[in-house]
Amino acid sequence: MLYRFLCSSLLIFGFSTYALATETNNTIESQFKAALLCKVDPIDGRDAKVVKQLSEQNITVKNLEEDGLINLEYHFAKPLEIMNTTVSQIKYQGDSGSYFYAIAKGDIDTFAKSMAATPIPADLKEAMSWGDIGQYYQYTAPVTEENPFPSIILIGRDKNVKSDEFYFGCEEFDS
Repeated sequence: MLYRFLCSSLLIFGFSTYALATETNNTIESQFKAALLCKVDPIDGRDAKVVKQLSEQNITVKNLEEDGLINLEYHFAKPLEIMNTTVSQIKYQGDSGSYFYAIAKGDIDTFAKSMAATPIPADLKEAMSWGDIGQYYQYTAPVTEENPFPSIILIGRDKNVKSDEFYFGCEEFDS
């Protein structure tokens, strides 16, 4: 009986240590990176608990919502380093679909190449861009009959940014 109790205790301790290690390795950078690359849902700053947790890490959330649309800005006191870029702001906008994207500093072409992104063909530029920012894209899953609109990672810039700034992030479509 004592042996069984000791084994159970060690097993429980082992799992709790694993959970703690997993939690500590899950940095804010990795959470935002995963959302920017369409691997997890966007971080939703409309939730008061999320805002409180982000505030504790010196991240300010501005909710610019109008007419029930998602329109959030995340501002970082200390910029994040994501995929060899510096990110000081992330935006989350949506209506019937959403775009969760970072404003990054770095070289857009080097970044796109590191992701194996493809230039957006001229005939798809309007359909695959929010405004005029799309220059490169990468589907997160194959386009199929069952999934005609998979999420897309868009990389681009618009005419109002500095030459070393660009946008990248996840565009999701409502099914």
